[in-house]
Amino acid sequence: MTYEVETGSGTLVLGRNTVRDVVAFSEQLKQYETFLPRMPDTIEGQFQMARWCDKNNLPEKRDYHYNEILKKEPDNEAARRALGYDRFQGKWIIRDEWNRQQGYVRDGRSWRYPQDITMSKRAATIEEKQVEWRKQIRILYRSLRRGGDKAQQAAAEIQKINDPYAALPLIEILNDERVPAIKELLIEALTNIDTSESTMALVKFAADDEDPSIRDRATIGLENRDNRLAVNYLISKLDSKSNEKINRAALVLARLKNPSSVRPLIEALVTTHKFKIQQGGQPGRTTAGFGDTGGGGMSFGQQKPIEVERNIENHAVLRALLEIIDEDVNFQFDEASWKLWYANKKIPLTVDLRRDG
Repeated sequence: MTYEVETGSGTLVLGRNTVRDVVAFSEQLKQYETFLPRMPDTIEGQFQMARWCDKNNLPEKRDYHYNEILKKEPDNEAARRALGYDRFQGKWIIRDEWNRQQGYVRDGRSWRYPQDITMSKRAATIEEKQVEWRKQIRILYRSLRRGGDKAQQAAAEIQKINDPYAALPLIEILNDERVPAIKELLIEALTNIDTSESTMALVKFAADDEDPSIRDRATIGLENRDNRLAVNYLISKLDSKSNEKINRAALVLARLKNPSSVRPLIEALVTTHKFKIQQGGQPGRTTAGFGDTGGGGMSFGQQKPIEVERNIENHAVLRALLEIIDEDVNFQFDEASWKLWYANKKIPLTVDLRRDG
């Protein structure tokens, strides 16, 4: 078998062994070969051929003609732009090449850093697994609320959850739950998951929930994990305007026994709070008086309350401080003495202040 190729000077016959591949010309390529000899070798002629190639899906030929333009006029902006160049700091650069030099990689239609792509894929995986857990947990939750045998089975399944991807779906339900027994069950499941999300959820219930049993159950969950994140949250609560919140936070800190809370506890032994008190007559009491004009008048009710500041001794804070240091020292609410003692101890944050044995 032989192949015949028509050339300008005649017919070339090729043997089968000398031909590696046969490429049939498309109609567009045939037209291109017809038009090319007629094209004037000028910038405008090259532009016309490049545009024609672009419309007829001949990208390699199109780029060839744009490059021919650049040989004649290196700074031709239209040709540069068509070939993917951008002007950067006075130089023409190809966007794709420049992006690669900067460490970007192609991701669909955009250029991104590899680590960003990895993070996006990881986030997508996390979201996918959270969606699946959200479905499973809501099915169990509905069975739990209905009661009966299925409720017991659902409770047992919830107690066994320990997948980190289940933390957020559990927290979402827990934040809206009002039944104490169900809240305790969900908190128990959350204690099986040691993530930053679960730790923050537990510490908020430990410090802020109105139910003492819920606060206690959440605190138990914090005692058996790295609780530095929780301690930081509780320390921030020691600056609260609410005296009750300060003491609740101190109760949890007493059980976590983290030495980094010693100095903040000392500073929270006595805190200043504002209160509104009623002055004048008793509520509902009517008083009578006379104005400067001498005319009689009646005034009803009571005067506006006034705001006063009071220093409050926080007993839960003192108990937490004594529990953490576990030493034979007690300066009560004397902050100055406590601070002097602390300065002399020179306590590193990572040292356990409790005595051996």
